[in-house]
Amino acid sequence: MNTRTSKVDSLSIISVDTSSVIEIGDSHNIDAVSNVISVQREPAIYYEHEFQFTDYPLFTFPLPEPEQPDSFQTITCQDNGFIHVKCVKTSFLSASSVLQIGSNDCVTMETRIKNIRHLLRDPS
Repeated sequence: MNTRTSKVDSLSIISVDTSSVIEIGDSHNIDAVSNVISVQREPAIYYEHEFQFTDYPLFTFPLPEPEQPDSFQTITCQDNGFIHVKCVKTSFLSASSVLQIGSNDCVTMETRIKNIRHLLRDPS
């Protein structure tokens, strides 16, 4: 991996969610895993240990490996040893996401989300 110096004049982010990465500069590996159980209930009464990751197969089954592309050759020419970014503005980095200004060898991201809704029916 060719290394370069990263310079960012301005970076504006409102919110960064779980397992997200802001990387300014080079890295070799980024691994981010986020497991979420989101519960909306009417009325909003919750009990400790009510929702466990082990209760949902979604969080335990192995994910399939992505297919590897056919081999290819790339040739890059980096005349300048610098990455210069004037301004980055983003509102939100969601679960297991990456905002990187720099080089990287390997990125592995995994997000599993279970949404549960216990809502009262409309009486009409």
